[in-house]
Amino acid sequence: MNNKGLTLIELMVVIAIIGILASLAAPSFNTILRQQKVIGEANLLFSLVYIARSEAIKRNGVVTICKSTDAVQCGGLWSDGWIVFEDNNSDGSRDVGEPLISSGLIRDDYQLSWSAFGSNNYIRFTSRGLTLSQNGTFKLCPNDGDIRFARAVVISKTARVRLTKDTDGDGIYEDANDNNLTCN
Repeated sequence: MNNKGLTLIELMVVIAIIGILASLAAPSFNTILRQQKVIGEANLLFSLVYIARSEAIKRNGVVTICKSTDAVQCGGLWSDGWIVFEDNNSDGSRDVGEPLISSGLIRDDYQLSWSAFGSNNYIRFTSRGLTLSQNGTFKLCPNDGDIRFARAVVISKTARVRLTKDTDGDGIYEDANDNNLTCN
């Protein structure tokens, strides 16, 4: 007698093996997804700086990025969002008649901070594409505090932008001074 097929027991064993393999792969997949999210957010900040810088050159004037809660005026926290605008009087605050260029925000599961030489409230770019004596770092930290998913975007006075790296291979990215990032 040639029976071709699986018995119920054989089928249950195969399903159990697939379940075990899937449970082993799930944590790795979750890590990959989180890494891709933070890379996307860091790249968003990276491009934000280049947009503001290129607009300053194009408009032959000062363009400012500032934190904004309402996508219209400066104020609040960096995690609430930001605006990019033509800053005609170079004061770092959007006044009546100053054109809004763009606005944005990061995902809800991240906190964003900006620490700088100069103001922590804004970044200004000149018509030559340089910052107005500002260099600093955007730090992106996950709300759950898992430092493996923190990133930094460093901006020099010459408006050179770079994403920090994990140079020592310990799974934690470094800041501008090559110290491990911390999220408080």
